[in-house]
Amino acid sequence: MSTLCEDAFEWPRLTYGEALERLAARFPDRETFVFHHVGAERETAVPQRARRQAYTAAELLAEVNRLAQGLLALGVAPGERIALWMTNLPEAAIAEFAITKIGAVMVPINIRFKASELEYVLRQSEAKMLIMMDRFGETDLEAMVREVCPELTRCAPGRLRSSRCPHLQSIITLGPRSPGMLAYQDVLALGHADLDRARRERETSVTPDDIALIQYTSGSTAFPKGVMLSHDQTLRNAFIMSGRAGFDADDRVLSAMPMFHIGGSVCALLGAVTRGYVLHMMTKFDAGETLRLIEEERITAYIGIETMFLMLRDHPDFSRRDRSSLRKGWAAGSPTLLRLIAEEIGIPFICSVYGLSECSPNVCITDWRDSLEKRVGTNGRPHPGVEVEIRDPMTGERCPPGQPGEICVRGYVVTKGYYNMPEETARAIDLDGWLHTGDRGLLTEDGDLVFLGRCKDVLRVGGENVSALEVENFLLTHPAVVAAAVVGVPDPRWGEVPAAFVKLKEGESVTEDDVIAYCREHLAPFKVPRYVRFVREFPMTGSGKIQKFLLREHLLAELEPKTCSRDP
Repeated sequence: MSTLCEDAFEWPRLTYGEALERLAARFPDRETFVFHHVGAERETAVPQRARRQAYTAAELLAEVNRLAQGLLALGVAPGERIALWMTNLPEAAIAEFAITKIGAVMVPINIRFKASELEYVLRQSEAKMLIMMDRFGETDLEAMVREVCPELTRCAPGRLRSSRCPHLQSIITLGPRSPGMLAYQDVLALGHADLDRARRERETSVTPDDIALIQYTSGSTAFPKGVMLSHDQTLRNAFIMSGRAGFDADDRVLSAMPMFHIGGSVCALLGAVTRGYVLHMMTKFDAGETLRLIEEERITAYIGIETMFLMLRDHPDFSRRDRSSLRKGWAAGSPTLLRLIAEEIGIPFICSVYGLSECSPNVCITDWRDSLEKRVGTNGRPHPGVEVEIRDPMTGERCPPGQPGEICVRGYVVTKGYYNMPEETARAIDLDGWLHTGDRGLLTEDGDLVFLGRCKDVLRVGGENVSALEVENFLLTHPAVVAAAVVGVPDPRWGEVPAAFVKLKEGESVTEDDVIAYCREHLAPFKVPRYVRFVREFPMTGSGKIQKFLLREHLLAELEPKTCSRDP
């Protein structure tokens, strides 16, 4: 079955620069972008930062134009890649619009990357420039850059010739002047008024179909791939997604979604630009600080990933803070989680989403006016102009409603391809334009999508298929469990058996046998985890996904000499 949503398009075809100027004309004097510096991040890069930094759209636009002109003075050409390595600072938002305003391409880099991962993205994206924080908490980011580019110690700023990243010429730091690097404030000073005309001329050459963003995928099983997305794709996506969630100019939306990931740079930031809501962004997630901001800023909508909502619910301040202003939000998660958000956290109009970086990123989202049952039980319908099909992964045939298979997507949201990876692009997108997501789901009779997990998250235990997501959702029903991840590990008798990694709520104490006994009481024998390991934190990707391959590797190393099997 194929579904094509017929909703009318309301968003005009614009570039990032045009969209920001449209917002500034609409709300020139209203506080629109508010950045909250959390904990040690207040001291990162610029020590004198206030705890709360607010900008009107006009003020942000003025800073964007200054930086854009500074980049022009440095010779940035259309189509050149400029990498950003920073957390949710005002400079990250300013750089996103400045880079794209002059036709260059933004390449966000995960702030938690190590030197080898940084080098890979800089080299693979052929980035000409890097704009970065000097530190992130206790991590010296500049030291990592110098490890990748030792030539910085003996080159003039802007004259880098790196053997490991041959396209990289300039590094701009938010910190103080450093050998071989340009200081951010000095680049702003280059953007004097004489370059205003040159900037405007450059802007006229930028089109909505130009690539604005290369988003590197999470890389949970291999090196990441650079997903190419255009101005129009991402702006339109943010507009439709936010509208389905009911966000409008009267809302105050709080997000800690990182801007080095598409959830922050597109869903949160471009949602504010296209819908006009006030966006409060945290430099990093902190449950106690989030609860304080919800109360003090009278936040009406909260967006986040599963772990954020669970940490809010379990924080000591949860019952002490006023959350009565909250009404709306979106999240990806199980029906159990979404119902918890609606009924316990107090976001009655929570919407369920499905998407991936290759799809700009949102494919489906429920409507805030849908029934609670639909909003927690499905991921909603596709965007207008987007088709979703469910296909049998073995035969490629379309599946009827209610039958699970691989989720395939076609339409305006689908990436222009992976940067400099034609073979990977051809494997992901077929000749008819269908993106094969590698995700498993089904379509209801009404055309709503139900996400069922990754195809590769289906374990094969003694000839039986076991959905890792199904077991994970069940584990979350245990009163002591706050989060869970299930992986498959080889077994000499059954081929593969489930193993569960479990995070307990604060103060709770259960044993491996307790968890297994709980599962045995409610699950078919072949679904019961054979191993349970307790974790304090999960290894996470920048997009907030658990890196299951690392969990599996650790367990395999532990079990290496053991060959015994537990009967299912």
